[in-house]
Amino acid sequence: MVTRPGEIADSFVTDWRVSERLPHYTRANAGEVLPDPASPLGWTLVFEQGLLKGWRRGFIDFGVDLPHELDTDRPQVAGMFGGYFYLNLSHMRLMAIRMGSTVEAFDAALLGSHPDVPPYEPQAGDQSAECAEKAAAGIVWAMTAEAFPEIDADRERAQAARDARPDLGTLSDAELVARMRSFLPELDNAFYRHDYSTLASTVAPAVIGQILASIGREDLLLELLSGWGEVDSAAPSFALWDLGRRIAASPALTALMDEGAKAFAAELESAEPGSDAAVFGKELDRFLHRFGCRGPNEWDIHSPSWESEPALVPALLDRLRRSPEDASPHVRHQRLRQRREAAAGEVRAALEADPEALGQFEAALRSAHLFMPARERTKTNAVTFINEVRMAALELGRRGVRAGRFAEPADVMMLLEPELDDYLTDPDGLAEVIARRLREYRSLHEIEPPFIISREVPPLSSWPRRDRVATTALAQGDLLTGVPGGHGTYQGRVRVIRDLAGLSALQPGEVLVAPLSDAAWTPLFMVAGAVVVDVGATNSHAVVVCRELDLPCVVSATGATERLRDGMLVTVDGDAGRVTVDEPAPQLI
Repeated sequence: MVTRPGEIADSFVTDWRVSERLPHYTRANAGEVLPDPASPLGWTLVFEQGLLKGWRRGFIDFGVDLPHELDTDRPQVAGMFGGYFYLNLSHMRLMAIRMGSTVEAFDAALLGSHPDVPPYEPQAGDQSAECAEKAAAGIVWAMTAEAFPEIDADRERAQAARDARPDLGTLSDAELVARMRSFLPELDNAFYRHDYSTLASTVAPAVIGQILASIGREDLLLELLSGWGEVDSAAPSFALWDLGRRIAASPALTALMDEGAKAFAAELESAEPGSDAAVFGKELDRFLHRFGCRGPNEWDIHSPSWESEPALVPALLDRLRRSPEDASPHVRHQRLRQRREAAAGEVRAALEADPEALGQFEAALRSAHLFMPARERTKTNAVTFINEVRMAALELGRRGVRAGRFAEPADVMMLLEPELDDYLTDPDGLAEVIARRLREYRSLHEIEPPFIISREVPPLSSWPRRDRVATTALAQGDLLTGVPGGHGTYQGRVRVIRDLAGLSALQPGEVLVAPLSDAAWTPLFMVAGAVVVDVGATNSHAVVVCRELDLPCVVSATGATERLRDGMLVTVDGDAGRVTVDEPAPQLI
């Protein structure tokens, strides 16, 4: 279908069909991985040819699925509708059953109290003795493993790929495409490992939760799962904090940043050798070499990373350098570690007369310490390789811009993976395809994807447009519920940040309310007093980082960015997963 600007087609070129056997899908957590519509090349190359293949292998090997149950090309673990990424809710419920949990417990952890959740409909084959046996072995491994050396080896290869990156400008177009495809085995492997770390990371919290319930101390769960350190998704925030302190301690750097983040970035490029700005510029270069793969919407190569758009970083540093010293993540981590050790001591004392339960508790703690950080490391490994694909694709795109085929380097990512070969043969012949697809892709950003898709996909023209969605603000005394994400209670004024372009509005101590959270957002957590996120689940990015930063957090707070308003006084209860409105937003004159 040919569309004109402002029109919405009823489907997108990357869309899948709904599974007949597993027909329910959700944006829960999926909106944290790919919040925006996925680019055609990002989806068909990185996901379909790389990540999803590893996803399928991992679930089969761990015991979630039998080989014949998952399609080899489009495994039913996920879905793509209207250009938006979905998780297959039916499959995730099946996973819960085969892992020995219940659909009710799973839904509560992932979906909170969302009103549109379809009921679970049991089917023949949901129970599988073969899967149960393999999953049981996987659970035993998760409780007894002392190391996961494979992901450390993966990390070394990922960093080596970054360190050994050639000058992309010297490669031919064909060599750039070959380089992009060369990372597909690593993406397959990275998500295979991510399956294992993710599934294993759910075991210890479940065991600890059962033990705490037996002694009436469920309140200690988040304390016991916090403050591990060495969490890769939190590491960039720690490094950015240190850079922010460098700015705050230097009158010269402070004066430069006072002129604005863009001016600051420009000054670093022309700084006099030996000046504070020159020294800081080298530190920033080292940061970008290590963490440049991170950024907003980092799983899609169409979105910029910190390396591809370094100007994104000074804006974050501007927020952090204004934070008080006691907001230091290093101090917070020490505090969390001490509280975790104290909580563990309380549980050990309560279990002293029950050696078997005490042994299970100690094993579960070791498992949590191993696999909760491991899950974040496998994600980082994947994102590192994705950035290598991104940087090669952007170089190919820059050449297309110079040739006048399109306006922006990322526009080349409107191609599908199989079209790359055609582009090498006749790049001008695909210029119109890219232009048309770019119009359609941009139109997808104007619509709101349904939280749940069940059995059939409504025509995209019927999806609500973002600029026409009207919501009513919460009133004093109203309650917004979600999923507990970070220990503690905090009262503060709301600041709604819908995208990182508005990050400069966040003031120290405000309650950050956001639609999602990924690595690009988490430096803001150190500025905030608490965090509330529209989407997410028990092990989502926001939760993991808030645990490391000692922040009350509520995720899966459906409608938070629409129903909470700037200036509202709210109380965030991270243990209960509740946000209470204490005062309405001040009236504007």
